[in-house]
Amino acid sequence: MRSSDITASCPAGATTTATATADIPVPGAGRSRLMLALAALVTLLFVGAQLALAPTASWADTQQAEKTAKAYVTPDDLGDGAKSPVPVGTSWLVGDLDTGELHAAKNVEKKHAPASTIKLLTALALVDVLDDRKQKVEAEFEDMQIDGTKVGLMQKNKYTVDLLFHAMLMSSANDAANALGRAAGGQDKAVALMNEKAAELGMNHTHAANTSGLDEKDQYTTAADMMKLASAVCDDDYLMKVIGTETYQFPGGKNPDTKEKFNGYEIQNHTKIVGQVDGGLGLKNGYTSTAKGSYIAVAERDGHRVVATMLGIDNNSRQAAVDLLEWDFAQKDPVSLQTVPVGEKVTPSADPSASETTSDAGSAADADGSPGADADGSASGAADDSAARSSSGVFGLPDGALLPLGLLAGGIVLLIGSVLVWLRMHRRTRQS
Repeated sequence: MRSSDITASCPAGATTTATATADIPVPGAGRSRLMLALAALVTLLFVGAQLALAPTASWADTQQAEKTAKAYVTPDDLGDGAKSPVPVGTSWLVGDLDTGELHAAKNVEKKHAPASTIKLLTALALVDVLDDRKQKVEAEFEDMQIDGTKVGLMQKNKYTVDLLFHAMLMSSANDAANALGRAAGGQDKAVALMNEKAAELGMNHTHAANTSGLDEKDQYTTAADMMKLASAVCDDDYLMKVIGTETYQFPGGKNPDTKEKFNGYEIQNHTKIVGQVDGGLGLKNGYTSTAKGSYIAVAERDGHRVVATMLGIDNNSRQAAVDLLEWDFAQKDPVSLQTVPVGEKVTPSADPSASETTSDAGSAADADGSPGADADGSASGAADDSAARSSSGVFGLPDGALLPLGLLAGGIVLLIGSVLVWLRMHRRTRQS
């Protein structure tokens, strides 16, 4: 009998039975559905673990909080017996510049990028080498090319050493700092002189890498070392005369390419201590986006000199420095927290032991927030402590966020894999 005859003779019910049998689920399909359900359950467990282990504030909220650091506000009371002002930032101090006694402080031996306050060390290291103030220095294109704040040196024009010192210390001019370094024998020699001077002053936690203060990985200082620097600068009559100048006439010149002459202009003292603070002697301010605000401010009243130094300040650095000075002058019997060796007490081996001294005011946490108001240059690196903070997480994530995010990622991968397996097995079931 032919196969066609067999098919024709089959009862109609047989065909119905075969069709019904094909609709019965096969064991493989059941397993795939079971795997999918288990994957979904495991994923829910992963998500639950992520929510349970995540910190109270989300990582995004933490990042936002870091970008919006607490703004510094002048305290209502700066009088005798009041708590000291609390600058918002990495480290700071205020105290007697003549005795070295600190009356309020925070992290005074913590290394940090100095920004343009390092120009005081530049000046102190080069002032004796460039002792002919009338010496002419011809500006070069590399001076004009330097990043950050500039006074406007024009290549092939000549400027006196005295003018360059005024531009560097008053207007925080990076082009003037570069020109002074060249005049002293080149940048390498100038930096070597700076580091020799730092060692001579007992600035054991300071290292210079350039004359301007633009950020470099191996350029750093501390609030305590800045106090030593301030003491030495205040003992130099010429530098204090320059630093005490409020305005100065910068000369005109000629463009070497177009031969066009340009007029001179007045430059101002950026530190805004001299002439604006009672007894203000001035000194130096600084800022880069990496270093944030830095400040060295000195004032003298009735023969008593007070200094405030600050590093890594998030905002209002000048106002915080002024408030620290005013607060210290108002204290009739301030408590000495520690003594920084200044003046004749300084030796290359000096090393204050209380590196993390804080007053009641020094309990504020460090914050890396919005910048201060005085931009002295662009950031190209970081000091040791800044580098340590930036490497505390993976891919920019804080350590506490890694575990919950890892669990969530694992659950998602498992769910996707299970869905793919289920689709593949479902396709095979349909084909069979």
